Amino acid sequence: MRRWQMDTEAGAGGGPALDSLRTRAQDALQAHDWPAFYGLRPALERDTAFWTDVWGPATAIAARNLGHSEALTLLRRVVAEGFRQPEIFGDLLERAFGDDPGWARLQTEMTTGVPPSPLTLLDWPVIAPHAALGLLRLPGREEELRSLIPARETGAWDTARGLLRWVTGRWRHANAHMDVNDAVECLRRVEAGDRFACVEYSLVLSQALNALDIPARRVSLRQNDYHAGLGRSHMVSEAWIDDLGAWVVLDGQNGLYWTAADGTPLGAPALQEMAVSGAPVPGYCTYRNDLTDDDTHVWFSYFAHISTTAGTWSAGPFTPVFQREWLVTSNALVHGPAPLYPNLAEVGVETAVAGGAPALRLSAAHPYRAGFVAGGVPLPDDTYVLEMTKGAHEIDLAVVTSYGALAAQRLSYQVR
Repeated sequence: MRRWQMDTEAGAGGGPALDSLRTRAQDALQAHDWPAFYGLRPALERDTAFWTDVWGPATAIAARNLGHSEALTLLRRVVAEGFRQPEIFGDLLERAFGDDPGWARLQTEMTTGVPPSPLTLLDWPVIAPHAALGLLRLPGREEELRSLIPARETGAWDTARGLLRWVTGRWRHANAHMDVNDAVECLRRVEAGDRFACVEYSLVLSQALNALDIPARRVSLRQNDYHAGLGRSHMVSEAWIDDLGAWVVLDGQNGLYWTAADGTPLGAPALQEMAVSGAPVPGYCTYRNDLTDDDTHVWFSYFAHISTTAGTWSAGPFTPVFQREWLVTSNALVHGPAPLYPNLAEVGVETAVAGGAPALRLSAAHPYRAGFVAGGVPLPDDTYVLEMTKGAHEIDLAVVTSYGALAAQRLSYQVR
C-alpha cells in the first residue's frame, strides 16, 4: 500500500462526515483490520469518487481475508468499472487472489485497457520566454502627454507613422540634451524655443507611442569601431505594430523608417544583419524633404551595433567602451536578438475550471491587451470555457488591443 491514500481533487470537498469516513477507512486498511474495514462497506460504496479506484478493490481484499465468497466477484466488478491501479496496493491483491486460477487474466485486465481521457489538449498557444520589454513610458503623466500629441488613428501603423511625422516636425535638430526622460517636459521646452538631438526625438516618439497603446522603446545604434572617434552613435525608437505583427524601427530625428523590397517596414535585427553582411542600403520612407540617399547611407552604417532599453546583443565579442572614455550600459546582455524581440501577439493558457466546466485561462504577451476573442467572438473576461461535444475541436484565440484583434493562435483538443 503506497499511494492509495494520496489526496485527489476529484474527492475533495466532501464535508466533515465524508472526511471522517475516509480517515477511519484509511486507518483500518493500513492496520489490516479487515473486519473493521469491511464493516464500513455500505458507507464506502456511497463514496463514488473513491469507490472504483480505492474502496472497491480494498473491500475485495478485506472480503477475501475474511473468507467471503463474494471477494473475487467484487474485484472483477471494480475492474469492469475501470480499476487500473493495482500497484497502489503493493502486494495485497496478489497475496489475496494470486492462487486463484483466473488471477493472471484479471491481472492483465487491471494493467491494460486504460480508457482514453474524456478530454485531451492536442495543441495550444504559448508565450515564449523573453527578456523584459524595456518600454520607455511616462508613468503618471501619459494622460497629459496624450493631450499634447496627435490623436490615434484607426490602425496602429497609421498611428505610428502619424506620430513619426509629427515628432520629426516639432523642432530642428541641435546638439543639446535634456537631463530627464520626460516627453512632456521636452515638448514644453521645445515650445519655449529649445532644440534637441536624436536622444530627445526618440524620447518623445517612444513615450508618445506608449501613451497610445503601441509598445515602444529606445534603441541606441553604433557604427563599427565605436570605441574610438566621435559621433559614433545615433538614437532611434522601435515599436511593436499590431497591424504588422512585427517590431519596426522609427527614426524620429529623420522621420525615417526602412523597408524591404516589398515595402514591408524593417526591424533592428534585420537591419543589423543587412548592415553587417554588406548588403545594399535598403529602401526607406522619410517625412523630411531634405534627406538624401547619401544621408541614408550614413544613417544605415549605425546599425552595425545595437542596444535597446530591453537589452544588448552581440553574436561575438562585445566592447563596452564608447568613444574612448564612456561605457556602454545595457540591461540584458545576450548573444542574439531573439530574447529581446518577442511576438506580442502570443497567447498563453492555463488549465482552469469555470462553473464546473473545463476551461482555459488566457494571458497575453502584449502589455496593452484589452481582451481576447475565441473564434472571432469576444470573451467577457480572460477565461475560455471548452466546448465539450464529442469529437475534434479547433479554435483560434487572439489578443485584442485598442487597434483590434492580433494574429490568431490555434488551439486544438479532443473530446471523447
